[in-house]
This record gives sequence, structure tokens and C-alpha cells, in this order.
Amino acid sequence: MSSTRIANQRAIIERRNLAAAITDAVAELGAEAARPRVVELLREALENGRTEIARRLAERPSSGHDCAAAQAFLVDQLVRLIHDHAVGNVYRASNRSTGERIAILAVGGYGRGEMAPHSDVDIAFLTPGKQTSWCEQVIEAMLYFLWDLGLKVGHSSRSLDDLVRMAKSDLT
Repeated sequence: MSSTRIANQRAIIERRNLAAAITDAVAELGAEAARPRVVELLREALENGRTEIARRLAERPSSGHDCAAAQAFLVDQLVRLIHDHAVGNVYRASNRSTGERIAILAVGGYGRGEMAPHSDVDIAFLTPGKQTSWCEQVIEAMLYFLWDLGLKVGHSSRSLDDLVRMAKSDLT
């Protein structure tokens, strides 16, 4: 993410409140039945965040860089919420193996903290080794949530060994 400090982040997205609302929906309905409600909550947060960012840009037309960073921040928070929901509610595993871990990397403009309002969300999923079925399920669930929000997602899934091998062959 960019080093740009984003003013009044909670006006863009109230992650803790949104996480609590997701938890409440899951507690009331169960993870599977709560899915439409969770998507609705996330979509509303995305729309509200975009509206706030657009308001800031209209107020200060020269703040494009700040607004691009704010857009990346908004997507960061949504990805974080989706990950937490997928891991904590949808595919909860009380005793995961060392192979059942996922790191999510923002790449491209998103990774640099420079997102236009409707940019693709480019992410890489990194696993310790060969993907387990749990990792595949979590990644798939996350992608479906992102797609359900209407986001265009560019994604890859790699093991740590794959990433190291690719880095060694990349001379750019």
C-alpha cells in the first residue's frame, strides 16, 4: 500500500462495525444462509466508500493521488473482511495444518495503493506448499464474494516455492 496517509478512514469504511454486522448475520442465520446478507452488507460498504471517495475528489479535484490510495484502502478492508469471514465462518478449521495457511498479496496498481474507482482488483494467493483442499475452498469463496460485489478480479494462486522460482527467473 502507498505511504499516503488516508484522512478519516472510518468515513470510507467502518470495518469493525461491518465485521460485527457480519458476525450477527452468521449468528442469526448460519454461515451459508447468511451469504446473501453478507454480500449485501459488503456491497453497501463498497458503494458508501466509493461515494465518500468521490465526494472527496469533487471537494478537492487535485487530490487524485489521495483518492487512489483511499480506493485501495477500501478494497483492502473489504478483502480483509471477506478473508476473515471465509476463514472464520464459512470454512472454519479449528486445527489447521501448517499447509493450511494463506497470504493475500495485492499486486499491480492495487498493490502500489493506486486504484482508480473501477480498477481491477489484482491479488495473489500465496500458500506454504501444495494447495490443500481447504486453501482451494477459501480462495474460491473469497473470489466469489469479490465477484458478487461486482469487482473485476485478476488473481493467481501460488506456493511459496513457485513464487521463489518465478522471482529467480525474473531479471527485470
